[in-house]
Amino acid sequence: MNRKLNRILVIIIGLLGIPAFASTIKKMDLKELVSSSDAIAQGTVESVESRWEKQSIYTYTSIRVDEPLKGGPRRALLIRQAGGQIGALHAHVPGMPQFKVGDQVVVFLHDRKDGTFDVVGLGQGKYDIVGNNAVTNTAGMSLADPKTGALIEAGPADQKPLEAFKARIRGLAR
Repeated sequence: MNRKLNRILVIIIGLLGIPAFASTIKKMDLKELVSSSDAIAQGTVESVESRWEKQSIYTYTSIRVDEPLKGGPRRALLIRQAGGQIGALHAHVPGMPQFKVGDQVVVFLHDRKDGTFDVVGLGQGKYDIVGNNAVTNTAGMSLADPKTGALIEAGPADQKPLEAFKARIRGLAR
């Protein structure tokens, strides 16, 4: 009985040390995504690697830039995000976009001034290129309407024709 109680206490203490992350964020329209971004690019995910840093897991995603849409010309961008997987340990942050090697994406990024970038608006700032469309998936996130504060359950996908989407981004980035 004493061993069982000790295990329960260890689990409870361990859970208290895990930071809590909310998945409710402000809903951003395209104009706000563009204005909040230091860099916007269409590119290809070249690598995804999780690392330990200061007792937390962070994932680094390298994207080869195929077409810059805002910000200076670059060959590559490095995204740093909280969460990831190292061995059997998995740290999930609700709303954080997921990347896989080979993905074709359009990303909206904020410069961290340390050589890495954050994705603006969590999952709102990553669009997958599927055929001739840009598709974002914010399922599982609650978005707060900036005018009313009302919570909106985000849908599974928002799809836009890719070339028209990029033209609109370029127009808003001027």
